[in-house]
Formats: sequence, structure tokens, C-alpha cells
Amino acid sequence: MEEFEAQADAAETRSWWQGWLGADPDPRGAWRWGSSRDPEHPEMHGQIQQFVLSSFGSELVCEFHRPKGVPPSGVVVVVPFYDTPPLFGEPSERTRRSGRDPVLGAYGLQLAQAGHAVLAVPWWFEQVSAADPGTVGAGSLEERYGPAAERHRREQSMTGLGRSIGDLRLAVTALQDSGLAGEDRLATFGHSLGGKLAMHLAALDTRLDAGAAHEPGLGFAHSNWTDPWYLDGAVPEGRDQDELLGLVAPRPFLLAGGGDSDGTHNLELFRSARRRWPDHKGLELLLHDGGHPLPNHVLAGISAWLRTSG
Repeated sequence: MEEFEAQADAAETRSWWQGWLGADPDPRGAWRWGSSRDPEHPEMHGQIQQFVLSSFGSELVCEFHRPKGVPPSGVVVVVPFYDTPPLFGEPSERTRRSGRDPVLGAYGLQLAQAGHAVLAVPWWFEQVSAADPGTVGAGSLEERYGPAAERHRREQSMTGLGRSIGDLRLAVTALQDSGLAGEDRLATFGHSLGGKLAMHLAALDTRLDAGAAHEPGLGFAHSNWTDPWYLDGAVPEGRDQDELLGLVAPRPFLLAGGGDSDGTHNLELFRSARRRWPDHKGLELLLHDGGHPLPNHVLAGISAWLRTSG
């Protein structure tokens, strides 16, 4: 009886967050197969299969990679990020503009080297900014994504964060309908922006079996949640993200932080969220002192955790 009541309470709370954020997939959304291509990075073995999401009037090209020789009976990790090529160690307009080595953010490559299949999902706001001559060379977040946020505000009624979660939920549907996932468990992982999206996806989409996030900024006071491409200045009264993170329960989730967005300063929110898990077990914490960047050894630990978390 208690378990049934807990499930009913979680369903009601999840419905509230979905409604407040506007985190539902486009009801007219669809997907289609894209092209198949060979990866550019020499340590990527096996092709990359693209499929195209039609979501809220735009198209987003997702990229799926299963390492050669890895059967569909492990884990597919849904990885949201600004754009997909750098996840596989390939340059993009964003990395070229900043002079950033794409290998530094090659989380998909590292997950694949650990034996996971990867679905890379791009962020709509970056896609719009990269296609606009007025913002493609912009440096600051406000200059780069502010105009895209203004366009979103004109065209859609949901929050920018809700839109992004809706895109991801459509990507999970496409992943399942395509047959690419096979018998794999579904997990999600992200860093920073991607960590925010991964945390929300795991909380609001029960098709995910596990999730992990590095430096998402648990708690509205601990990151830039009010930016226009996320919540546009609004946060819910009387609620915080310990409640949202608790919606992942009883599925396993790993929160990792380097002391910047996540660390000892938001431990109370973490502990509050952990109370939603049976016997307070299933929500785990990994802290390091490296700040906001994601160290390779931490990602290696997260990769191993994703394999054994089910």
C-alpha cells in the first residue's frame, strides 16, 4: 500500500513538473532516418547512424554510434550536448570559433571506448545560434543564445528548458522505435548544460533505466537556471530540484561535481532528494576537487557506474 501511494505521489509530482516546464514532446513530432557516415576520429570503430527529429517546427540531427563488436545487450547512453560532432572528437563551428580542441569534450568517444552505445542529441538553441550570421561568432552566452531565446519566446509557450526536454523525449521515442537500442538498458549522461538536461530527462521520462550528471547545478540557487534559454527568470515557489531529482527514484542516479556547480554547498539538496529512494540507496554522489571541467578519470568512473547500475 505504501509503495502504491509513493508511486501515485511521484506520478502527480512528475506531472506537475512536466506541466510547469512544458516538458512534453511535440504532439506532431516525428523522426526519420538520416544518413550513415564513417567517424572522423581514428579511435571510433563502427559507423555513426543519423536520424532526424522534427520537433516544434525545427529539425534536429541526432547521431547514434554502437562500437564495432559490441552487441545490443548492454547500455545505450543518451548524451545531450550543444552539438553532436565534438562528442565524437570531431570539430564543429562552435569548437572552431572558440579554438577549442573537440577531443576535450569527446564524452561520446570515451563512453564508446568503455563499451557503451551512444545517442548524441543536439541542443536547439545552439543549432539556431550557429545558423545565424549575427550570433555564430558571439562569445558570451547572452550574445550567443539570447536571440535564439527571444525567437523561442515568440514562437512557443513552454520554457526553453521544457522545450529541450521535449526534444530529448522525442529522441528516446525514436531510439526505441528505430530498433537501434536492441535489448539495451537506456541511460542518460551529461556534463554542465548536458548535465542539466540529463537530470531532467531521467526525472521526467521513466523509460530511462539510469542516469548520471556532472556539474548540472542541483538547486535553483546554484547555477544559471534563470537564464532565458532555461527558465527565463522564473523559478517555482516553494519547490526546488531536490523534488525533481527525487522523481528518478527508485532508478539509480549518480550526481558528480567538482565543487563548482555541485559540491558541499548543495549537499542538503542531495540528501533531501536521496530520501525518496528506498532505504536511501540508489542516489549516489561523486565529488572531486577539479572544478567545473570533467576530468577523464571521473568520466571513466561514471562509465563504469553506468554499466553496473542496473
